[in-house]
Amino acid sequence: MFDQFLTFKLDLIKSEMINQANIAYKSVCGLDVRLLRVLRLICDEPGITATAVKGQTLIEKTLLSKLLAELIERKLIRRTIHPGDARQFELWPTVAGKRVRKDSNELGLKLEEEMLSALSSREREELNRIADKLVEAFRRSAATESAKYSG
Repeated sequence: MFDQFLTFKLDLIKSEMINQANIAYKSVCGLDVRLLRVLRLICDEPGITATAVKGQTLIEKTLLSKLLAELIERKLIRRTIHPGDARQFELWPTVAGKRVRKDSNELGLKLEEEMLSALSSREREELNRIADKLVEAFRRSAATESAKYSG
C-alpha cells in the first residue's frame, strides 16, 4: 500500500543507503554519515557558524551541538569566537579533519557507485539531475515561506 507513494520509496532508498554507508564509514573513518556530513560542510566552508551548518544540513540544534562536540573532541574541527558576534562560534577543519574528509569522499564515491549499480550511467545522471531540480525547487519554496512569515 505505501509503496505506491514516491515519498515512501525515497525514504526506503535513503534509509537503506545510509545504513550501508554507516557500516562502511564507521569501519574506515570511525564516523557515521551525520558526522561526515557536518565535517564535509565545515571543510567546504571554513569559518562557518553553527547556525549556518544547521540551516544547510537540516540537523536539529540539539543533535548538531552533540555532533559538533564529538568532532571537536576527536580533533577533526576546532571553533573560535566569531569576530563580529561574540555569541557565535566559527568552525574550522583541522588537518586531521581534512584528511578524514578526503578519505571519506573517496569511499563515498565508491559506495554510491555500488549502491546505484542497478542503474545505468545515464540513469544515474538523470536521477541526479532530477534530484537537483527538486532540491532547488524545495529550497526556493522554503525561502519564500520563510520570508512570508518573518517579514
